[in-house]
Amino acid sequence: MLWGIMVTRFAALLFGLLGAIAGLALVGVGLIGAIGGSRSSEQFIGSASAFPFGVLLLELGLASAWFAWLRSRGMTARPLTLPPWWACALAFLIAVLAAWGALRAGWWWVFLIAATVATFAPIAATGRLGLPWGEGRPGWGRVLPAFAWGALVAPLLAITLQLLAALGAFGAAALGFSLAGQQHLPPLLAIVRQLQGRTLTDAQTAALIQIVVAQPIVLLLGGFVLVFVGPVTEELGKFGAAMIFGRTRADRPERDSTLTIFLIGLASGLGFAATENIFYAAQAGPTGWTALIFTRAVTPIMHGTATALFALGWAWQRREPQGWGLLKGALMAIGLHGVWNFCAGLLIVASLFTGARGTPAGLAVLLLLLALATLVALAIGSLLALLRLRRSLAIEAREEATVGAIADPNVPRPALVLPEPIPVTVLPPGAGIPGPNR
Repeated sequence: MLWGIMVTRFAALLFGLLGAIAGLALVGVGLIGAIGGSRSSEQFIGSASAFPFGVLLLELGLASAWFAWLRSRGMTARPLTLPPWWACALAFLIAVLAAWGALRAGWWWVFLIAATVATFAPIAATGRLGLPWGEGRPGWGRVLPAFAWGALVAPLLAITLQLLAALGAFGAAALGFSLAGQQHLPPLLAIVRQLQGRTLTDAQTAALIQIVVAQPIVLLLGGFVLVFVGPVTEELGKFGAAMIFGRTRADRPERDSTLTIFLIGLASGLGFAATENIFYAAQAGPTGWTALIFTRAVTPIMHGTATALFALGWAWQRREPQGWGLLKGALMAIGLHGVWNFCAGLLIVASLFTGARGTPAGLAVLLLLLALATLVALAIGSLLALLRLRRSLAIEAREEATVGAIADPNVPRPALVLPEPIPVTVLPPGAGIPGPNR
């Protein structure tokens, strides 16, 4: 057992140092690409994604090495804490304005620093909103591995599964076009090759509208991948952190509270949102970065709340194996994510038709408004659920800690103090008995 603990700590220290070195290398690549050379779109994408992702790897690597060193000395990490949410929101606004000004002035290295702050500030704000006040918070060492899982492992799992599903859907659409003798396949292939995460040109937009109108199966297949495949794969990938890092066995005295499992899920979702926002914002290019980073600022609330609900269902299931807690948590997480993606996809589709004339343009504007209203409602509902759960789970954690302390035989208890006995005077025989002469 001791040998296994030593190997685990050494592995954590080694991987932490390797991650920090890789992060430093990516930071250097981002700075070199931003300072020297041309200002092409490809260079912007490379620098704007390498620099913040390098900072993320650097922080996670140093934290892993630090926690391994603390454990080797028999010390524990401090309880989890984050800056106030309003400070994070203020830092986000200042960073976005600074990044916008740096783009206009051509100060690319200033833009990279400001863009990194703008990417991580909403993550910190959402995490702070999920933390309860007072006691009951777990240590950094219990939550940060879940954040690393969500930022590094879950995206790889989700991308792999989504790529397979997208290739299957695209292959089915191409086969249908070929069998039907349609001429829409070459324009569709050209759009896929040229898009690469950037804004469609007018010619590409017109070609895509014609394809969608002539073959609605393309829209249906895309919606299937976006609304069903995406949420399922991403939520399952993020949920892995709760299963791996959560201590849920009922026969173990160090079992985590429901609040800790909830925060582990929240951390995993926020890590996924951080990586996703880094690469999505970079792909928007210098002209679309500011608008996209504003719209992506609310996605951490959805990702964090969805995975926290999934983890909460796991905690319920482990405490009541005969119940349906895990299924409820999974349905809530995937349902929230699916509706969110549906509205986001509806925005994209409706924006394609806003340039049309007549009735299609009016319907497109109506769909845009409905999708935006639904996204706002989902964001507010997710935030309220996060605040309510953090309060109720914190109360539950305090009650569990109190009950555990009472039941623990190692906890010293005050000695039982009995009242002193009342002195009793024993009289000799006949004393105090009135006689005939008294």
